[in-house]
Amino acid sequence: MIDLQELWTLQGELFMLLALGLFFRRLGIVDAGFQKGLTALVIDLVLPCNIICSFQVRMDSGAPQQTGTILVVSLIVQLGCWLLALAAFCRSPKDRRPVLQYAVLCSNAGFLGTPLTEGLFGPEGALLSAVYLIPQRAAMWSLGVSFFTGRGGKSVWKKVLTHPCILAVLMGMVLMMAQISLPAVLDKTVRAVGNCNTALSMFLIGMIMSNLRWRDFLDWEVLYFTGIRLVVIPALVLLGCRVMGIGGLTQAISVLLAAMPAGGTTAIVAARHGGNAEFAATCVTVSTVLSLAAIPLWCLFL
Repeated sequence: MIDLQELWTLQGELFMLLALGLFFRRLGIVDAGFQKGLTALVIDLVLPCNIICSFQVRMDSGAPQQTGTILVVSLIVQLGCWLLALAAFCRSPKDRRPVLQYAVLCSNAGFLGTPLTEGLFGPEGALLSAVYLIPQRAAMWSLGVSFFTGRGGKSVWKKVLTHPCILAVLMGMVLMMAQISLPAVLDKTVRAVGNCNTALSMFLIGMIMSNLRWRDFLDWEVLYFTGIRLVVIPALVLLGCRVMGIGGLTQAISVLLAAMPAGGTTAIVAARHGGNAEFAATCVTVSTVLSLAAIPLWCLFL
């Protein structure tokens, strides 16, 4: 059975950090200039360091067959999420479409999913989660960013491919595949910065939410997206795993990580690229709240 206390503690941490950002912004302690600077800091420094840290996994500590299988499953899931994002929101308003598409592609599996799978399944669960997240991390900073910047043109893809987070993904993959460890001083520095990711990201989302009204959380399109993120995607992953004869730990972790709410980076990327950051913050908050019920229910099927 899932450790509900661990799950609710993680969710509670998210909301406390988010509330701090919201109150500091509403009280005028921080202003729009600070918010803009914090957005740049998170995107250009904190997130890249966090990504590099996430690739520091010892690939010889788990079964090669399982890691290979879950990597293939994750690749299929990301491709499916991309196609679903394009189809499900093709008629959405122009300012909302990239937000919804990005949020379907990119979940909060890194912050919520990894600690949960490690707590449930031990070191093997942590390893398989790290492998599962490789395609998502690559997709969120390439296909995901392209939802906001456009889908064509040499200059667009040049901007995407030189994005600090994409460069971090490439560097992390090289380090992981070659099993290279960073020098001690550099490793400690990168980890110290990367460990700030959750706190700064959720604080920033709270600041973005400071202008929202309560009725914004009852938006039908937000609820429609949340249904896709928390119900449709994990259901398709579970069905796919059973059809392909994939069971056990690989199936459990794949479904659990697919059932995570919208990633906090949704609002941050929207703010950075001139998207509807307030709407993105609503999607993150509503899907995270409803995941309190959805995730334990999905665990009943695993």
